[in-house]
Amino acid sequence: MSSLVSRYCHHDLVLLPERALWDPATASLFVADVHLGKAATFRALGQPVPGGTTSENLGRLTRLLQQTQPENLIFLGDLFHARQAYTRELMAQFTAWRQDHASIRMILVRGNHDIRAGNRSETLDLEHANEPLHHGRIIARHYPDENVSTHPLHITLAGHVHPTISLKGTGRQKLRLPCFVVCQNQIILPAFGEFTGGANVALQRNQIALAVVDGHMMKVMP
Repeated sequence: MSSLVSRYCHHDLVLLPERALWDPATASLFVADVHLGKAATFRALGQPVPGGTTSENLGRLTRLLQQTQPENLIFLGDLFHARQAYTRELMAQFTAWRQDHASIRMILVRGNHDIRAGNRSETLDLEHANEPLHHGRIIARHYPDENVSTHPLHITLAGHVHPTISLKGTGRQKLRLPCFVVCQNQIILPAFGEFTGGANVALQRNQIALAVVDGHMMKVMP
């Protein structure tokens, strides 16, 4: 399994193919757009979608925490999908998972879905923060910053977009892959959640995409 180390603001950031980012300088792990309870929300609205995505997402997070041993886990918005996500089963799963990692400080930078879902931070042992959250030399946001050039000494991390990129194969075949979108001082993380969908990005001249495929990352130029 490969990762990519990029140097920003005088320290290294590690982009992980698990669709997360590790900052050794602050011992912090960043993930975006987990959307816990999205499937449960769809089922509550009468849509026949499979279950098990919460267990899968929390299991993937656990493996990342074991791998990186962070002091901080920072969610870049949309941890929970909607108010209907707060089912008894999901709350029990998340509470047990949180207790298993009680020594880690967890911060949620509020995203649009979190705001609609409502604040459950007291019962879930989460700190809530409005964007932008300054964390060392990192500015943590949910929405990408269109004015990142005004923060030349910081690197902005954001989510919300669920970026993907399509690669052409033979004939009419296309492969759509989650990706990091990187410019000089902003990184947009792919959605961490399994049941989130994605939006193809049109890369600008100053951007590259780092596509995630089969546990590795591949650089894609505009």
